[in-house]
Amino acid sequence: MNGRRWLTSLVVVALLVAMAIQIARTRDELVAIERLSLTVIAAGCLLQFLSQLFLNASMLLPLRRCVPRLGFWELYVVRTGGFIVGSLIPVAGGIAVRLAYLRQQGVTYSDFTWATLLSNVLALAAAGVLGVLGTGALWLTAGRPPRVVLAVAAGVFMLGVAALAVFETLPRLTRRSPLGRWAWLSEMPGVRASSAISWGVFFHSLGRHLLNFITFGLLAQSLTGRSRDLLTGGVVYALTSPVRMVNITPGNLGVTEWVVALVGKALAFDLTLGLVAALAFRALGVIAQGVGVGFGSAWLAWRQRSVNSPQL
Repeated sequence: MNGRRWLTSLVVVALLVAMAIQIARTRDELVAIERLSLTVIAAGCLLQFLSQLFLNASMLLPLRRCVPRLGFWELYVVRTGGFIVGSLIPVAGGIAVRLAYLRQQGVTYSDFTWATLLSNVLALAAAGVLGVLGTGALWLTAGRPPRVVLAVAAGVFMLGVAALAVFETLPRLTRRSPLGRWAWLSEMPGVRASSAISWGVFFHSLGRHLLNFITFGLLAQSLTGRSRDLLTGGVVYALTSPVRMVNITPGNLGVTEWVVALVGKALAFDLTLGLVAALAFRALGVIAQGVGVGFGSAWLAWRQRSVNSPQL
C-alpha cells in the first residue's frame, strides 16, 4: 500500500509539473481566462448542481430497491463524503464510505455491489450514446471530425455495450466460474433490476451527462470566443467521460485534464486552453457539490428537528 501511494503521488506530481510547464510556455494564451464572465461561471455552477442531483438520483434508484426509505439528501451527503475520501484514497476510499454507511441500513455486500455496478454500467452506456450523438451532430455542422475522434467515439460506445453485456452475463459467470468463490458475488444472481429501475438509472445518467456536456461546451465557447465550440466542447466531455469514472490518481487529478486536453487538441482546441477548460470544469463541479452538501445538511437538520419536536 505504501509503495502504491508513493507511486500515485509521483504520477500526480509529474502530471501537475507537466501541466505547469505547458501553461508557463504559453502564458499569452491565458488571456482567454478573462472571457470567463460571471454569467458563464454562474450558469456553469447551476448546471453542475443540477448534474449532481441527476447523479444522486441515478445512484439512489437501485439502492432504494434494498433500502426503500433511503433519503435523497441522505445519500447525497454520504456520497460527497465518499467523494472526499476517494480523492485521498483512489477507488477504495469512496466505496468504503458509502458501504460502511449503507451496511448500517441493512444493505448486503451483494446488494451494494449490484447497485454500484448497475449505476456505473448504465452511466457508461449513456456516455457512449451521448458521445455518438454529439459526434454525429458535429459532423453535420462542421464537417467530418478527425479519424482519431471517430475512433474514440466508437470506442466509448462499444465500451458501454460491452459493459452492459458483461453485467447481464455476470449472474451466470458467478455460478460456473471461480468468481463464485466470492460470497458477495455468488449472491448476485438473485438480484435483478426491473425495467423501470434500469431505464430510470439510464435516463438520469443521460441527463447528468447532457448537463455536463452543456457546461463544458459553455466553458470551451467562452475560452475560445467561437460559438461553434459549444458543441465541440460538449463532444470533448462526452468522449472523455469514461476517464472520470475510474480514479487512477486522487480525484484523477492531472489524468483527466491531460486526456481532455489531448482529445480537445485532436478536435479544435489549443492544448493549453484544453487544460484550462478541464481545470475550470473541475472547479465548478467541486463548488456545486459543496453547495449541494450545504443544502442537504440543512435539510436533514431541519427534518431531524421536525421529527424530534414535541407534537402539540
